[in-house]
Amino acid sequence: MFPVWEVPNIGSGWVIGLIAVLHVFISHFAIGGGAFLAFTEQLAYKKNDDRIYDYLKKHSKFFLLLTTVLGAMSGVGIWWAIGLASPNGTQTLLQNFSLFWAVEYIFFALELATFLAYYYTWDKLDRKTHLKLAWIYIGISYFTLFAINGILTFMLNSGGWDFTKGNIGDAFFNPSFWPALGLRMFIMMALAGIYAFFTLSREKTMDLDVKAYLLKYSAKWLLPAVILGPLFVIAYLFTLPEPTQQVIINGLSTIGVGNFSIMAKAIFMTMVFAVGLFGMVLAGPYLNPRAFNTSFAVMLLAAGFGFMFTEEWSREMMRKPYVVYNYMYSNGLRKFEVDKVNKEGFFNHHKFAGAELTTLKPNDELGKGQLMFRYQCTSCHTAKGNGYRSMKVMLATRDKDAIKNLLTMMKENHIVDNKGVAKTMYHGYMPPVVGHQDEIDALATYLATLNSDPAKTTTAKVESSNS
Repeated sequence: MFPVWEVPNIGSGWVIGLIAVLHVFISHFAIGGGAFLAFTEQLAYKKNDDRIYDYLKKHSKFFLLLTTVLGAMSGVGIWWAIGLASPNGTQTLLQNFSLFWAVEYIFFALELATFLAYYYTWDKLDRKTHLKLAWIYIGISYFTLFAINGILTFMLNSGGWDFTKGNIGDAFFNPSFWPALGLRMFIMMALAGIYAFFTLSREKTMDLDVKAYLLKYSAKWLLPAVILGPLFVIAYLFTLPEPTQQVIINGLSTIGVGNFSIMAKAIFMTMVFAVGLFGMVLAGPYLNPRAFNTSFAVMLLAAGFGFMFTEEWSREMMRKPYVVYNYMYSNGLRKFEVDKVNKEGFFNHHKFAGAELTTLKPNDELGKGQLMFRYQCTSCHTAKGNGYRSMKVMLATRDKDAIKNLLTMMKENHIVDNKGVAKTMYHGYMPPVVGHQDEIDALATYLATLNSDPAKTTTAKVESSNS
């Protein structure tokens, strides 16, 4: 158990999400863009075309600065954010996959070293040898994808992994491993083409015929994602646990009546960005390469980022209410601990929450409830204002009794009958509320103040402190 990192208004989850999407948008280019350099240099070598070589030298400089500076910084940022926002989940991943992390870091160091050698040996090595460096880089970088993919898919589908046995092979090569690997490869290829549009748009002295040829060539890098991507998406969805599939189906089924769930919004926006991006590429760099400019290229980058944002958002929504599926909830509570915590009491079980409780004045019901909210709810909710999943907004006009009934129902939302049917409507969406009844009542007391009159809330706090 660890202390909780609170981020007002946006919540800690959004901090992770924003850093992660930026990193993924760059790191996917680090792999797909490397393949683009290799295949395009192979094309230049075959054609013996100095004009393509000149472009690749400039493109590789852009690649170097973006992936090794901003990409590396955002990678460090992810570890910083997840370590603060989800320390229990981070600990689980580090403990279970320590060997895979070590291998991934070794190959990441080799990846950086290889690309530095590639970039700084332009015109110093013969073209055939320099091309070999590009292919070596591809092999190394794809191995880093291979290593990280097993860990990411494990979080959404732990497969046959059993934490009591430590069968790490089953965890790494989980059912979603191969479909997710193929899907990410297609996305990486598409991003390689999108980034190439940007650097090509900046070419002012390039021969227009060569520029038009390279723009059309770059547009074709999106074709695998368009043709094969949907098949891998379907295959990926079928490998997800059945409860997760049901959440997706329920979310999509609301689209027809206009009652969008968060899941439906995320998936729908992903599809919109994907279709819109392909249409923009077709209408712009592929069919009208001579009219293509930097403004259009920036729009494509923005659309690509929008796709990655909603795609990652969809993936995170599919994982709810877990950090690691069927093992650890999003607030760090392990599934097998639920009954124990309900028996012992939350503050007796969580040493940091319990330590904070001792700093409160006796009978401080609001303070106690606020601690319950901080440690059990802030991983997914903010308290006041219009922040991310604000409880002030979501609870609306519910009074204390209504909130108590809601929390009582949520306490049982992990319980299923002998046929596997969930006992509450929140099963599959939110972790259960845990603790003794007086602790849950304190949480209800605190939540009821979020929409109450500020003057009354202040009076209540004073009376609580004087009691």
